[in-house]
Amino acid sequence: MKRIAISLVALMTLTAFAAAEENNSLSEKEKKEGWQLLFDGTTAKGWNSWKTKSPLELKQWKAEDGALTLSARGAGDIYTTETFENYELVLEWKTTGNSGILIRVNPEVKGPIYKVAPEMQIERTGGKGSTSAGGLYALYEIECEGDKVIHPDGWNSVKIRMVDGHGTHWFNGKKINDYQIGSDEWKARVAKSKFKSWEGFAETANGHIGLQDHGAKVSFRNIKIRSIKTK
Repeated sequence: MKRIAISLVALMTLTAFAAAEENNSLSEKEKKEGWQLLFDGTTAKGWNSWKTKSPLELKQWKAEDGALTLSARGAGDIYTTETFENYELVLEWKTTGNSGILIRVNPEVKGPIYKVAPEMQIERTGGKGSTSAGGLYALYEIECEGDKVIHPDGWNSVKIRMVDGHGTHWFNGKKINDYQIGSDEWKARVAKSKFKSWEGFAETANGHIGLQDHGAKVSFRNIKIRSIKTK
């Protein structure tokens, strides 16, 4: 029985390792399309700490079971070492509470990571408000046919497409947002929001991608991005 138990533990370990490898990898098709991994499943390569503006050291942020996981309060926000202007970003997340995916992050700006960076909300709630899961925080509510699909205790998939300031978002396979940064509609929404006096908000076209520490446990995996060429 002891030998069988050890074998089962070994099998479970190998299965978990294989799943982690499969989750954070690129297919040949993806490679040809220009996708790149922003998280390799085991290290913090490619990520910086907002607190230090230096390469992220895995402490409160950990690589667990093939996911980049915020495991304790006070870890701080993180952002990609590379900048991106026109791109498609995909990832999966799950959380016990609140977090966010930030676009157009500018580490030269003083203050919090979100000072000039719009945020796609991470939260466990359904609904279609701008502060519910998937909403463009405090700016754009979710617009999709039928109910929004959410897995409060499981993984949720996100795709963000940004081309020349035109943002399109998908959440669990459904298109939920479409907006143009700098348009009259955008300016009107910002003017009615908490961001109305935030100098430089959303103006960093070639910015970083950020992940927020909002005090809750949150995990990310399959974080991939591909640059889009424009005329």
